[in-house]
Amino acid sequence: MRHSEPMTPFQILDALLITPFRLLPNPEAAFLFGIIVLALGSAAIGKAGAALVSRAQRTRWNTESAESTKRQDLSVQALRQGDKKAYQAQNMLAQEAYTNTLALSAGRAAALIWPACAVLTWLYWRFDGVPMPFLWSDAGPATYFLPAFIAALWGSSRLMGAKKAAPPADAGSATKNSPS
Repeated sequence: MRHSEPMTPFQILDALLITPFRLLPNPEAAFLFGIIVLALGSAAIGKAGAALVSRAQRTRWNTESAESTKRQDLSVQALRQGDKKAYQAQNMLAQEAYTNTLALSAGRAAALIWPACAVLTWLYWRFDGVPMPFLWSDAGPATYFLPAFIAALWGSSRLMGAKKAAPPADAGSATKNSPS
């Protein structure tokens, strides 16, 4: 009995990522299907990661945002009173707090896009030198993946926005339709 080598984590990931590309018999359709599946998966993982980071940073972001607004208001008040020194001090503190909120936002952005960066790296490794269907000869996987990823993010944002904007179900409607 022959023992095979165990698969490395990269080989397992490669086998998982290539699966959607092998589901359809037509190679062009399979490529497009695989790109769409990976774009949707990347968007879902990115959105989930950004939500987790946002949740973890919520208290700090609220604190920094409130500090920024407070310091900005104090700097405007000092400017109106003609106190240039107080204005500059408060404005500098407001800018520092605002910079902190931007840094926290950058963390959420990184959580959103890292799955796409990983998938795009894998796509270039896997399809390097393979001519892309329906495009010019030197087009790469990014030509397909990036628009699909952006569309997936946009679509998921629209779905989440529609879900939040939907009116709540009428709790009294169940009792109206039931026989008395």
